[in-house]
Amino acid sequence: MNNPERILIIESDPAFGGAMDKALKNIGYNTTLITTGSQGMDFVREFTPKLVILDVTLSDSDSYDFLARKSNEPTIAKIPVFLISSQGVPINMRKVPPGSVAEFMMAFHSNPDDIIDKVNRLFGREAVSAPSAGANSSSPKKKVLWVEDDKLIGTILAKKLVSSGFDLFHSKTGEEALESLKQAIPDVIVLDLLLPGMSGFDILTHINADPGLKNVPVMILSNLSKPSDIERAKTLGAKRFLIKAASSLEDIVREVRALCQ
Repeated sequence: MNNPERILIIESDPAFGGAMDKALKNIGYNTTLITTGSQGMDFVREFTPKLVILDVTLSDSDSYDFLARKSNEPTIAKIPVFLISSQGVPINMRKVPPGSVAEFMMAFHSNPDDIIDKVNRLFGREAVSAPSAGANSSSPKKKVLWVEDDKLIGTILAKKLVSSGFDLFHSKTGEEALESLKQAIPDVIVLDLLLPGMSGFDILTHINADPGLKNVPVMILSNLSKPSDIERAKTLGAKRFLIKAASSLEDIVREVRALCQ
């Protein structure tokens, strides 16, 4: 029997896969957790689930090959896929077959809440979540300058910040960020350290030297995690330092909101 809300999870990280599987089962979905792409393809062909949640890093095969094979089989080609990087590995957009993925997600940590929200939206189970507590629609939105050159991460976090009630300005380079700062002073700056051209450290140095900007709180969001990098950022004025691969979207929003107080 084909359950109308049968979901296949193909996830190589047992902790994250187990968390997703449990959370979705708890709200009534019929889920199956598989850890390899070959088993996943067999399952899709046999049971035609209504959704596939696919890890970009698989132990036995290439997730992009899975997407290509699925796209070439008419009986399963239209099954929606959520492609997820649960370990901070960049998704190679050039290898994704056009139209084969419904959602791209960077799961920074083992918290599946954002995935569950998108699954609910796909199946029409509940309305889009309202802005999180603390975002008062009757008061002016807090302005956040988000400096990040990675398109996928930038898109994911941008959506999360906007849905959480922030007024977002996104810059992809240090030069763009400095131009944006000439136009308006944000309430918080969220800054990556590895950027094309100017580095995040260069931007921090500029901010710290500008009397009009030095009091704007800066949060670093980077995969640089050496103690020397963290100490250097804090010496240059950063108020928070989060590591991308170890932080959920909720963690990031919570820290941004705390800096706005």
